[in-house]
Amino acid sequence: MSSPEDGFDDAYAGTPPWDIGRPQSAIRSLFERDEIPFEGPVLDLGCGTGENSLFLADRGYTVLGADASPRAIEQAKAKAETRDVAGDIDFRIEDALSLDGVEDDFGVVVDCGLFHVFDDETRRTYVSSLASAVAPDGHVVILCFSDREPGEWGPRRISEQELRTAFEDGWEIVKIDPARFEVNAQGEDVSPSNDESVEAWLTVVRRAVK
Repeated sequence: MSSPEDGFDDAYAGTPPWDIGRPQSAIRSLFERDEIPFEGPVLDLGCGTGENSLFLADRGYTVLGADASPRAIEQAKAKAETRDVAGDIDFRIEDALSLDGVEDDFGVVVDCGLFHVFDDETRRTYVSSLASAVAPDGHVVILCFSDREPGEWGPRRISEQELRTAFEDGWEIVKIDPARFEVNAQGEDVSPSNDESVEAWLTVVRRAVK
């Protein structure tokens, strides 16, 4: 089954606008505040070149960074070889729409910039795929574009209600907060204003215990 993220490999021949060379501040802040009792291991879906994965591994988590792009995974592995992090980390090519073959039940799945690439039908497949990878009582953290961002450039805007609807069956919404998604203003297809961050939602959902 082909996945919408399959077409992103070419972007990593250069520096795509979402590759900012550091972890997203919204993700960093969420984990540094320790307000939610996250327990690993962590699956970083759509990990790109691995900055969020490396940040989480440095906090002591065991992390699997997964992306459909071979170029992104190659670059992430190269970064990992140069970083001294506290936790175990691995990077692997995976299809986010078919996670049945991933061995672990993950305590946390991080989705930074992936949710908003899916259309309505594919999103349902994606949420079902997440359910196969997340341990009961585990969490999914999503940072995605918000419908509060004006204009039509970039990916699809997501409403708060769309997030609630996507996770209404078998999940509990922990929080949906306004946030910022940082972008590389030197990349292609960034905001016409060249702003270095855009309106986003930071969402945390918990998989209900069966």
